[in-house]
Amino acid sequence: MSFFDKNQNLIKVLKILVIFVAIYILFSYFGSYFLPFLIGYILCIILYPLFKFFNNIYKIPKPLASILCIVICIFLVGIIGVGIVGQIVKEGKEFIKDLPYYIDAVKQTFTSFNNKLQSMFSILPHNLENIIFNFSNNILNIAGDFLANGLKNTSINVIKKVPNFLMMIIISLISCHLMLIDKENIERFLLRQIPKNYKDKIFIVKDGIYNAVFGYIKAQAIIMCLIASICFIGLVFIKGPYALFIAFIIGVVDALPVFGSGFILWPWALYSAITGNYGMAIGLIVIYLIILITRQFVEPKIVGKQIGIHPLITLMSIYIGLKIFGVFGFIIGPIIMIIIKALQNENILPNWR
Repeated sequence: MSFFDKNQNLIKVLKILVIFVAIYILFSYFGSYFLPFLIGYILCIILYPLFKFFNNIYKIPKPLASILCIVICIFLVGIIGVGIVGQIVKEGKEFIKDLPYYIDAVKQTFTSFNNKLQSMFSILPHNLENIIFNFSNNILNIAGDFLANGLKNTSINVIKKVPNFLMMIIISLISCHLMLIDKENIERFLLRQIPKNYKDKIFIVKDGIYNAVFGYIKAQAIIMCLIASICFIGLVFIKGPYALFIAFIIGVVDALPVFGSGFILWPWALYSAITGNYGMAIGLIVIYLIILITRQFVEPKIVGKQIGIHPLITLMSIYIGLKIFGVFGFIIGPIIMIIIKALQNENILPNWR
């Protein structure tokens, strides 16, 4: 590679870095102001084919066609919300209500188990016995405080944000309505703001980035729904409590490569075994194995084809994303890596050797 080519590649990388820094600053300081309109735009993209169908085929005026699309969307979401989401929220409230009882039961169980371990370790040297005993007590106290305070604070914060969430949804729906009516003009206006020498490059990478990012989101959504469904069916079969709520939580947690479904199922199985509920313990392990096997078969076919990024890079992007963007970083981080990969595929950025 010549010196000129190296400089050109360096300039390309610096330009992309400047864009990413600008996007980060924009979302960090002004993201909450633009979020309803971003949601509205995403809804607009989803509903636009239906909008065109009503407008072109049935000749329904654009404002009425837009309202009809949004009403259908609200109706479908309402059915899901009243059914599945409503049940998840109901079970979640019951779980939080019963949480102090479960925390006390877990503490008593592990205290009893700890006492048994202490008697077993009595044959060890006194100093080593104290170290093991103190370590297990510390782990028990940390776990209890995390469950008691962490979930309590989380539920309070969620309740506080409900009014803002409703306002955001209303603004998102209104913006979606306005975007559907005038989508072509809005896009033409935005394109006119882009310098001519950049337009061709934008059109070249648009499809690649669009397909990669939305392909990744679609793949993760499919896997989450599949894992949650397997977990729900398994918990119903073994008569586990809060089946739908726990299945939903496991579906979300399983998307995180750092944790996975075992983060919830293995401690639950261990607790069930310690308390003598061996049927529940075996059932939970079987559910975990089914999830593990399913993910091994399904994930490479769904996610691998969509993004083609090594799992280690995905893990790094999630961790860095969490550090920079907070809780949504586990989605934003991989998406940024997907965009970089798409830019490399289109030769906008130099490929890694």
